[in-house]
Amino acid sequence: MNTEQLSTFLSLVETKSFSLAAGNLFVAQSTVSKRISDLEAELGARLFTRDRSGAQLTAAGKALLEYAEQIVNMEEKAKEQIHRRNQYAGYLVIGTVFACYEAYLNEIVRVFLEKHPDISLRVNFGHSSRVIADVKRAALDVAFSHHPYDHPEYVCQLVEEDNAVLVTDAKNTVHIKGISHDKIKELPFISSNFLYATTHSWLFPQSRQFRLEMEIAKYTIPFLEGSGWYTLLARKLVEKELASGKLVEIPILDTQIPTVRYYVIYRKEGVHQMALRLWLDYLRLHMPLASGG
Repeated sequence: MNTEQLSTFLSLVETKSFSLAAGNLFVAQSTVSKRISDLEAELGARLFTRDRSGAQLTAAGKALLEYAEQIVNMEEKAKEQIHRRNQYAGYLVIGTVFACYEAYLNEIVRVFLEKHPDISLRVNFGHSSRVIADVKRAALDVAFSHHPYDHPEYVCQLVEEDNAVLVTDAKNTVHIKGISHDKIKELPFISSNFLYATTHSWLFPQSRQFRLEMEIAKYTIPFLEGSGWYTLLARKLVEKELASGKLVEIPILDTQIPTVRYYVIYRKEGVHQMALRLWLDYLRLHMPLASGG
């Protein structure tokens, strides 16, 4: 079993087509078929079946998938480490939800690079499900997520917690004294992926269609200023705008919106990597909850 076979396996999983996989890999279709056949022979199990939808994973194929992703990604990271070796002593790939980066990691990354000029960083962005999936398949060394991940091979630790606040333009005084949570659904509300799914379904009916939706919560702020829009954001994301008087917080009178949580996730064996150890040590100094694990 080699990474060429595993890369072919992953391409076929993605495309479900031997011809499309061959096109993506710039090889003949017969080459894809032979690599998969050789891999199946070595493992002693059939990895795919074919139906009208194309190539489908068998139970054995599903069992191989996670390990194949890890092996291929680890080889790519090893190559990257070697290529950077002449310039840097370490290389770290970080994945994060945007709100965590904007509120905390932006400054941590900047100062960490100043403190460790021999370390090279790459920062990837995605939703919680994406960064958790990427750290599981070894595409990331460490992930920052809104949601925890419980697995014996990984460390998952709460590193920060923040309040969710309902905000609007400071000149919008319609609900300045407060609003009940069941009335939020009646507001001209900007929806973003910032809210947890359970919180979103609690506040809004499933049929609610929003006039404006933003994938990244921070980008709702320019639409709030000088308008009648409302949205829910982590307090840390809008502390400057609240302090300057551009935005105002609308009290929620009858309940408290669930807090926003940020977790750090990494593979336990990853701490053998010097760059990750340095990053975690620095993180514990600047995100106080991280020192409690």
